[in-house]
Amino acid sequence: MSKFVSSVFLVSGTAIGSGLISLPISAAKLGMRWTSVIILLAFLIAYKTSCLTIDLIKNRGRALTIVELSNEISGNIAKSVSMISLYALSLALLCAYFAGTSSILSNFFELSQAVSIVSCIAIFSVLFLIRSNAFYRLNSGMVFILLTLIIGGIFTIPPSGDGLRSMSNISGNFELLMPFLPIIFTSFGVQNVCPYVAQHMGLENIKAIKKAFLIGTLIPAIVYALWIYAVLTRIYVFDNAFYIKLLNGGIDVGELVKSLCNSAHFEFENIILKLLSLFAILTSAAGTGIGLISALKETTLQQNKLLISLIVIGIPAFLTLVIPNAFIRILSFGGMIATTFVIFMPVYLNSKISRISTADMACLIFGILVVIAEIFM
Repeated sequence: MSKFVSSVFLVSGTAIGSGLISLPISAAKLGMRWTSVIILLAFLIAYKTSCLTIDLIKNRGRALTIVELSNEISGNIAKSVSMISLYALSLALLCAYFAGTSSILSNFFELSQAVSIVSCIAIFSVLFLIRSNAFYRLNSGMVFILLTLIIGGIFTIPPSGDGLRSMSNISGNFELLMPFLPIIFTSFGVQNVCPYVAQHMGLENIKAIKKAFLIGTLIPAIVYALWIYAVLTRIYVFDNAFYIKLLNGGIDVGELVKSLCNSAHFEFENIILKLLSLFAILTSAAGTGIGLISALKETTLQQNKLLISLIVIGIPAFLTLVIPNAFIRILSFGGMIATTFVIFMPVYLNSKISRISTADMACLIFGILVVIAEIFM
């Protein structure tokens, strides 16, 4: 498999995942018209901010993380801000992914919490601690399987005309739109793999790298829109009581997946939905975990592989035991944290090299709205 294709799979696989489960819950009150608009906006922001980080890497001539870029371009204060936000977000997301995977394994295979957590530790260890070449092959395989399952899932849960009309009639307003922003922003979180892709493809191929991010972020945008459409209309038709609960809020991801599986007419459809839920989280976890490991290896921990393993696997496992049902809340909080090193810091660092463009200002405004949504809405 070519480096370009495997990089596209890494980018899209990092984005596609938690959003497949969290976005239908968050988008239920908006309707598809507003949901599609925000998905398009989030795609453009994700691609632009990825290009910003790639340009900064090109400027320094090495595949550096945002933490290293902050240190080289601005100094220790910027480095500390980027480091804290990056590590906090990565750990929060890994905690959410670990909890989600554990819950899925526990519910689908009737495992105890202890057994499901041990199973998660084994799965995450394989994802994070294998060699880079093997990781790319494994990740590409998982993303290919995930996309196949998504296509199968969409076609096995075809939307109905009544459901589509009902969703189209829902009108978004400011109070409904704002809480959706952190979730959709987190669902396009691919910037942490910029240095990994740059190193994999080589800095002499900057245009190809940006093209990989363009395609890699466009795929999730299309998948999210189709998936939200199919899932919500399916629930509207086959489990209207649950659909009403979605509109009223307070639904967790386990209930959503259970409702979808219960509406399956055939066993193979049930199996597709279960596997899709599992692979959706694992592909995001793979990209997030490898990005965090790459960042940690550039610190004083680079020689302490055991401590790195405890950070990326041990902490999420522990927090899964003490924080119940926090999947959506953690993802939303993660969106606010991500604005620091995904938007604010790259724009700030780029301003030291060149002038701030109109696109940069649009990214800043979007980031400010995400922060406001998480704190005040």
